[in-house]
Amino acid sequence: MALDAQILLSILAHETSSGDIAQTLRATPATYSLGLSNGTGANQAQVVWSDSRTIEAQGDDTPDVRALTDDRGTVSFSAVKLIYIKNTGSVALNLIGNGDWNTGPQKLPDTSNYEVPAGGVWLATNPTAAGWAASGTEKYVTIHNQSASTAATYEIILIGEGTVT
Repeated sequence: MALDAQILLSILAHETSSGDIAQTLRATPATYSLGLSNGTGANQAQVVWSDSRTIEAQGDDTPDVRALTDDRGTVSFSAVKLIYIKNTGSVALNLIGNGDWNTGPQKLPDTSNYEVPAGGVWLATNPTAAGWAASGTEKYVTIHNQSASTAATYEIILIGEGTVT
């Protein structure tokens, strides 16, 4: 199984202002593009894992990237190159870095109590040859449901180096 991934982010904002006679238009463009080809080096990956998940009120979800399951079997990451989390529910989520991923040279972007509001998205990429290494212990990001009474739902996509067995 070979992987080819294109990650594209495009922002184009238009602002207009008008005075008594003059009118101006301001455009603000920004783009981010990341291509990942099959392999284990910089800008390369081998596996993708995705899921739609539910977290009970005040609960935590801690997907461990070393052993995730789907319809193909067990997906085991050795390095993560992309983490995408989309809040599909009506309550806020908190992302909290854990274990080895929250310290040292493999530190994820500061996710300590990072809030993803309803409808919000969080995306982090590390296309370097090393990525975020997934060896050792506690290789997960905790996704916490802030609500005391409502279940939370979200989508997650991970892309990186690893195997499916």
